[in-house]
Amino acid sequence: MFKVRGRLIALYGDKIAINALEDAQEADRILAWLQREINAVWERRDTITPRYEGMPRPGVLDILKQLPRTNCQECGEPTCMVFATRVAEGVKAAADCPTIDPVQAQALNGYLRRFDFDF
Repeated sequence: MFKVRGRLIALYGDKIAINALEDAQEADRILAWLQREINAVWERRDTITPRYEGMPRPGVLDILKQLPRTNCQECGEPTCMVFATRVAEGVKAAADCPTIDPVQAQALNGYLRRFDFDF
């Protein structure tokens, strides 16, 4: 079980469960991404060294530093801290902040790219 962009994905021997899907197209995109990832890992299986610690996650304070910190609530969240938390969870993105300037958005997107899963 793991979480990607605010979606909880559970892999079982005979099924895959994904929560909070918007529609069937989103499910198809996520399943296609998951298939690509699994196949890529299988192809590289002889060269993969096991890791026993978790992958790094985006830091809420690192995200908050890139935001305007006006607490304007125009994004639908009560504060920029809550917005930063939602970005760290993968639910929101820089584009969801209406008051972020292009330089801040570029810096935030650059930071988040290290943690991004592209489906």
